[in-house]
Amino acid sequence: MTVCLGIDQSYSGLAMVAYNASTGEHRDQLKSYPAERFRNQTDRLNTIRHDVSRNIMMFTRALGSIDVVALEGYAPGSKYGRELAGELAATIKLALYDNLLLPQCWPIVIAPTKLKKYTTGRGTAAKNEMLLGVYKKWGVDYSDDNLADAYSLARAAHTWFEKAGTNSELETLKGLKRYSADTHSP
Repeated sequence: MTVCLGIDQSYSGLAMVAYNASTGEHRDQLKSYPAERFRNQTDRLNTIRHDVSRNIMMFTRALGSIDVVALEGYAPGSKYGRELAGELAATIKLALYDNLLLPQCWPIVIAPTKLKKYTTGRGTAAKNEMLLGVYKKWGVDYSDDNLADAYSLARAAHTWFEKAGTNSELETLKGLKRYSADTHSP
């Protein structure tokens, strides 16, 4: 039994989807964290860390131990909000570290273009094409693009972890590895 967790990280729609590859069952959560609801950024990040931890525990109870996690990487060339995005990613990684064993807590990071190509066959797919791609490929119907991305991340994590998929899928995910101390070695 392989349980995979996909996380589409953003403040406007933090989406998490856990997928049990043995049963095909999945669970999802979506929540936004607008800055105006919090006293400061520290409170906002603390709430996110708590919510991610709670979701991991809930998913584990429902589907079994999580084997692999995939995070969507940063949009390349982004000029705005990089610091906030970095804080969010670090907060999520700390929550993973607090709640999962090694090496399960080390996520694979999938670039948005790779995720789009994995799901639709095109690395430049628009949000609505991703929604349609998830439906066509796996029969799962989401109205929110963040949840569709998180589901795609969970399915990509499964393909990567089990090394089982089409040649195109495996080629798209080739070279990915868990984010750990080894990832940044010279």
